[in-house]
Amino acid sequence: MTARKYKPGSLLGNLLGLFGFSAAAGALVAASLAPGVAVAATAANSGMDMFQALPDYATINQQADRNIIYGNRDGEPVEIARIYSQNRQTVELKNVSPNALNAAVAAEDRRFYSHGGADAQSLGRAVMSQLGFGGDSGGSTLTMQLVRQQIIIDAEMRRDQATTDEERAEAQAIIDEQWDDDYNRKLREIKLAMALETLYTKDEILLAYLNVANFGETVYGIEAAAQTIFGVSASQLNPAQAASLIATVQEPVALNLLNPENFQSNQDRRDWILGQMAREGYITEEEHEENLAIPVDEDYVDYSPQPSGCVAGHESARYFCNYVDHVLKQDQVHGQYIFGQSQEASQRVYDQGGFHIYTTIDLDLNDHVQDLVREYAPTGWNGADLGGGVTMLEVDTGRILTMVQNKEYDPTDSADEYSTGINYNTTRDYGGSTGFQPGSTYKIFTLAEWIQQGYSPNERLDTNRQPRSITACGSSVGEFDPQNNEGINWGRQSVTDIMVNSVNTGTVEMATRLDLCDIQDLASSMGFVNAADPGAPLELYPSTIIGGADDRTSTLTIAQAFATFANDGVHCEPLAIDRIVDRDGNEVAPPQPSCERVLSSEDNSVVQHVLREVNRRNPNTNPGNAPVISKTGTNDRVGQTWSSGASPNVAASAWIGNVKGHTTLQPIWTNVRDLFRLSMQEANNLYPGGEFTPVDEETLRGNMEEVPDVTGMDVDEAISALEEEGFENVEVADPVEGSNDDGSVEYTAPAAGTSAAPDALVTIFPSDGSMSDDDGDGDGDLQWPSLGGMSLSDARSAVDSAGFNSDNIQVTWHAGSQAQVCQVLAQNPEAGTPADEGDPISVVVGGRSDGSAADC
Repeated sequence: MTARKYKPGSLLGNLLGLFGFSAAAGALVAASLAPGVAVAATAANSGMDMFQALPDYATINQQADRNIIYGNRDGEPVEIARIYSQNRQTVELKNVSPNALNAAVAAEDRRFYSHGGADAQSLGRAVMSQLGFGGDSGGSTLTMQLVRQQIIIDAEMRRDQATTDEERAEAQAIIDEQWDDDYNRKLREIKLAMALETLYTKDEILLAYLNVANFGETVYGIEAAAQTIFGVSASQLNPAQAASLIATVQEPVALNLLNPENFQSNQDRRDWILGQMAREGYITEEEHEENLAIPVDEDYVDYSPQPSGCVAGHESARYFCNYVDHVLKQDQVHGQYIFGQSQEASQRVYDQGGFHIYTTIDLDLNDHVQDLVREYAPTGWNGADLGGGVTMLEVDTGRILTMVQNKEYDPTDSADEYSTGINYNTTRDYGGSTGFQPGSTYKIFTLAEWIQQGYSPNERLDTNRQPRSITACGSSVGEFDPQNNEGINWGRQSVTDIMVNSVNTGTVEMATRLDLCDIQDLASSMGFVNAADPGAPLELYPSTIIGGADDRTSTLTIAQAFATFANDGVHCEPLAIDRIVDRDGNEVAPPQPSCERVLSSEDNSVVQHVLREVNRRNPNTNPGNAPVISKTGTNDRVGQTWSSGASPNVAASAWIGNVKGHTTLQPIWTNVRDLFRLSMQEANNLYPGGEFTPVDEETLRGNMEEVPDVTGMDVDEAISALEEEGFENVEVADPVEGSNDDGSVEYTAPAAGTSAAPDALVTIFPSDGSMSDDDGDGDGDLQWPSLGGMSLSDARSAVDSAGFNSDNIQVTWHAGSQAQVCQVLAQNPEAGTPADEGDPISVVVGGRSDGSAADC
């Protein structure tokens, strides 16, 4: 043996340091052999002031463990991801093979059960080793090694959570210090080890040691090591496997079995440990020989990696997993973060792990919708950087049922063009996305504010293109003159038709009677935020009315709005987590349900009524297996496409669009509608039943008044009667062939008994008397049928079937909406009036937007 060499002058310093260390260590060991003698008193008697500065910490920390995230399949929890900084699964003593316990004692601390935390013989060997006599020995007991491991783990956690280089350097210095041959560090270890021995049993200390030990790379604890390296649980380890794992503890880098280059060195150490186990009587000689004969090679290990993080989680739920991870780190419950009062404290507890997190995701639905997204939003379509996503919510709770997108989840810098770590379904602070223009989807907020301000969706508005002035917070913010899709001019349209046909000019006309600040406030109350800056107020540019400004959005945001409409006007914040349970089985409160009424039930019922009509007249979005409200959205030049809506139970928002650049999606612009329709079909199958709120008739009528019956009146008398009812915009048309006296009113449009807004144009059609019944007794044998709402051809058939001659029908054309073309809007005489076979009847029929005859 070669004696250790010292620099000149250093031997005396080392001897003095060793003598001081030996004296202090001896005093501590003596204290450990005399129960009831306080360590502090022993230190005081030694005259060494350094003991007064030693830390009082002497407890077994909870070891860092895996956080396990669960989804739901068929109503049962299913693991979707494991998140950890150290792959560890703590186990109880009964779940650890005696072979592992015995191997640890035989290899690391043969007198473990007889010393009080520090072993005099081992310390003696350590002193002689420092002087250059004997082998290399550290003198650390299992208890002392446990202390050091806990200090290292605590420092590693602080290093990983550090926000500055200085904090990281301080934590790393503590880690490095644990491997220095420093007498003061060793004395602290001894003191803390002795304190542990007074607080815990030997079995508790040994179990903590096995749970905390590093077995190579990020594998910590005997259970994770057994699963990862041998594919078995810690309770199933045989002597050879146990010895190989304990061999790793001595040098986790050079002896771990995760690297085949370490196989031979591990076997050398393993075989020595097996010999120690036989010498101590833990295994028989026969068992010793049998286990020595097992080579450490590729067949010996059964490598079963335990993947960490959302990137290794359930395939369709990786983006949702990332969202949950953000919620756990930054959401608050009752004014504090989920796991601690400050975000830093909460993060430390979360990183320490051991939590079972039960989420809201429905894996059956999520898997199905993921397949649809990949089919209808192909990532490489036409060279575009094409994105696509769907979020679905439970209407009355806000629970997130699906959250998928078309790209593979890859948060690394090496992600290819078909992968990303950005979650397009949410905002920058919960997934990194800055959002996308919502296009016409945003019109739902103008509709809701229109109803809330007391207007009727049946009111007909001038939608001709022209500059229109917009007001925000009582002040003008300029004029806005957008065009409609493909330059279509729709003429006069009801508000319902404006929504059905997604008429830009009509929506802006609606907004001229509203205040943009009120529209934006209502949108905010339903969860709408700017994805790029969720805390900022929404913009007040006129173009926001049709979803064309810089307030970009996400599917989670839009789904919230439709969930509000489906939930009787009550908005619920989205929820991703149902339960959190810690390692001891205690419940930890997740973010709580938060629901608030933002629209009255009456107003909301009318919004539902309109959006159901939108869905009914757009069959590409109609799933057909449940009542559904919906609205599509496309921005300028078809760069972003949306289709969103809700059944009484599930709300959904589907998006397909350009992530970067601008490739027109005109050739596939209906894909998003198919995606929404098919997603909702599956959701309705899994969440059936329910009905929307019956429409409130008074709110539906809104500011509309019933047009009085002025038939047969003198024209001037009729004008006065209409004005008395609040209709001031009255005009008189040219006389029509009529059955009433010449100069009297034959009928009006809108017809008597129908509703119209006070400022609506009411047209009086005077009779020329040419078809009047001379006897006028009105006692014919027949009665006129009800023709309102029929097509003109069906009305002719109904007249013939009632015994009249359809050739006597007089048609007056009226500017109607697209849905009213060729439809009977009014009739005179009214249904049920007695008449003779040859009597005439007048009808008003919806024509083209300019009032000319339609091709019926």
